[in-house]
Amino acid sequence: MPQLCPELTTKLDFLKQLKQQFDLELFSLPQTGKTEDLALVREAKTKLEQPLQDLQNKIWLETLEIGQESLKAQYEFQKNLLLNSGLLKTLATGELGIEAIDKQEYPIPTLEQIEEMMLEKRKFLETKIPQGFIKLIIVPFGLPLDSLIKAYGNTLFKHHQQGKLLDIQNRPLELREVSIWDGTGYAKADEKGDLVYFPQEYSKTNHQGKTKQELLPTQAWQVLLLEDLPSLPDIGQGKIIAHRQQPEANQSPNDYLKQLQTDLQYKGEQGLTLESWLVYALTHLAQTDQVIDNWEDLGKTCYLLNSYFKSGYVPRASFYLGRALVSLNRINLDYPDSGCSGRFAVNIL
Repeated sequence: MPQLCPELTTKLDFLKQLKQQFDLELFSLPQTGKTEDLALVREAKTKLEQPLQDLQNKIWLETLEIGQESLKAQYEFQKNLLLNSGLLKTLATGELGIEAIDKQEYPIPTLEQIEEMMLEKRKFLETKIPQGFIKLIIVPFGLPLDSLIKAYGNTLFKHHQQGKLLDIQNRPLELREVSIWDGTGYAKADEKGDLVYFPQEYSKTNHQGKTKQELLPTQAWQVLLLEDLPSLPDIGQGKIIAHRQQPEANQSPNDYLKQLQTDLQYKGEQGLTLESWLVYALTHLAQTDQVIDNWEDLGKTCYLLNSYFKSGYVPRASFYLGRALVSLNRINLDYPDSGCSGRFAVNIL
């Protein structure tokens, strides 16, 4: 547990004492006959409540652990990961950020911006973090998808050259080729508008999703919390954590989408895009030297439930050593597959 600085502890204790004094004053006023002072005391108490709430929020953020790390530590790791992967550049403003497919520049969200959004969702997060949503990822969503795929490929290749490419059991992997097996048509799919995001249903006529171009400039970045599951649960292996059942394999994309929309234990959660899957893959690789969703090691291919091809398919992704560094394919909407599963996330920004 992170240690609270003495200054914050002193301030909090002082404000709590003042609040207790005001509560006593309010309780005693009707009994002493000093009702003429009631409005003044209530006004003073109201002024006290806001700084007390602000201080409690600051303490919550400073002591917040998502996983074994502080929010600040995870943020700094993500920023350095994106920088070292070649996905960030110095913008005209001098900030670090991206040039998105609309040719506009977008700085990476600051830690303060993320903290502000987390405070707005504090009640929700106090439920979801204990359920296992502990892995922060910062996704440069506005970048060309091809750039993210290339960054993942380059990173895998470097790990392999250094003898540090492992499966989830820490066994060395032999990377036979550095290429993409693209069975769906991902190349520039986001730039051409063939791929839409955040669909409400998987249909050609009423998916209600938006292209990346339509989502910019408001959705240049995603900040998510994930369960740290490099290999998704098989049938019958999903754990129940804080009253939430982990999704299991052998369901169709439509089944997973229905769960997200109707099952209260998944309320407020969402599926992944390929962009967010790639950042999680990069994160896990950087921290452990391991690949995620390794199909050849009985891992599950991950449905990318927050993406949809207008041609009528939900994309999926996995590491597939025999054919490629990352397998990008598509799946029928209504038939379950024991080799596939959904990975859910909590949106922060």
